[in-house]
Amino acid sequence: MSEKKQKESNKKSNVEKEGKDSKFVQYGCEVRNKKGEKVGEVEDSVPAGGPEKSNANEKKLDYEDPRCKNTRPRFFLYLVLVLILLTLGGILTLLLIDHGVLKEDLLKDIHVVSDLQDVEDRRRIIVESEESAIIDVVENSKDAVVSIAVSQIDFDPDEGIRDRMANVGSGFIVDSSGIIITNQHVVSGTGDEYKVIAEDGEEYEIEEILRDHTNDIALLNVDADDLPKLTMGDSDDLVRGQLAIAIGTPLGEYAGSVTQGVISGLERSVTAREQGFWGMAKTYEDVIQTDAAVNPGNSGGPLLDSKGDVIGVNFATTQGAENISFALPINSVRDRVDEYRTYGKFIRPYLGIEYQMISEFEAMYYDDLPAGALIRRVESDSPADKAGLERLDIITKVDGEEVGRSFADVIQRKEVGQEIEMEVWRDGEEKNLTATLEEMD
Repeated sequence: MSEKKQKESNKKSNVEKEGKDSKFVQYGCEVRNKKGEKVGEVEDSVPAGGPEKSNANEKKLDYEDPRCKNTRPRFFLYLVLVLILLTLGGILTLLLIDHGVLKEDLLKDIHVVSDLQDVEDRRRIIVESEESAIIDVVENSKDAVVSIAVSQIDFDPDEGIRDRMANVGSGFIVDSSGIIITNQHVVSGTGDEYKVIAEDGEEYEIEEILRDHTNDIALLNVDADDLPKLTMGDSDDLVRGQLAIAIGTPLGEYAGSVTQGVISGLERSVTAREQGFWGMAKTYEDVIQTDAAVNPGNSGGPLLDSKGDVIGVNFATTQGAENISFALPINSVRDRVDEYRTYGKFIRPYLGIEYQMISEFEAMYYDDLPAGALIRRVESDSPADKAGLERLDIITKVDGEEVGRSFADVIQRKEVGQEIEMEVWRDGEEKNLTATLEEMD
């Protein structure tokens, strides 16, 4: 061993020995007395005999323990280097963004996340809002929607002759005193016995039935007070795409069933055939088309908007196609209700023809065929017969108003006893005829 290493080894032995014999003990880089109080550090050369003996004993702890080297300057150096690197990185990023290198991508990512969140929020709000609207409409309307039942007598081998009520359609209350609206074809049997069944199962005897065969509307009157009722809206304000809700008794079994869709079309013409093999086909004009499901038994029930107002009376659906159903506009129903309240009956102007509408679009395919009401039959001794109207005539105008959409609507706006001027196309020539409207029985 070299002389230098031997000297250092002797120093270390002396320090350890002095530490054992003295009143002080070294802990790591600290020197504490036997009470555990810190009195110095090795690098501070605290006397082995303690501070109180520093004058008597000048022996120094001149041995430098590698573990006691001061590491604080190196730590602060590392910290400063990290801060410098972070600062340079921030400056470089700002420069890249300022020159457009990262700006577009960063903003794009931010916008994408923001847009996706906005879309999800809007979708959730729209769905919740639409569901809430439908639920509120149904909750506020269901008690005013009724089932129409007819008495049916049949024979059952086990039970014998039975007289039971079977649901055949739907209806809705428009007056708390007991005025109920349904379709004429729901209560078409003049000799049948009908009843109204409310949402809670209570049955009401029908005191009076008024039928409007032309518009497929029937008004029922029951003896009741303070019934829940629906508000009639304005079918002239409808637009395609708006919400439509149908409530009724589909198949005569599921009372209070709800379907929803949209207004698919307006001013439609629909040809429907009455029940039975010999049932006559009838064309209804200016009706509402919807994709809300309407099944047999829904006839006469209300078609509602998002406010819960009645905008139509469900009356027909299609065979061999889905999501195509039709409703009569409520404005034509309102006129009948007002007439009943005023006169106690329907006041219906009567001309006395059976006709088919020819639209302007259909007439475009022919050189000498105008749009209007093509007369298929003239009733004997009717106002039309007295005016000289004939089969195959086409009525193009009434009192100067073109008959482009609904001839029945034009006549229904007239008064009983009113004289009307008609422009008629006959064999390529135009004629002017006058008729006096009478009241329909």
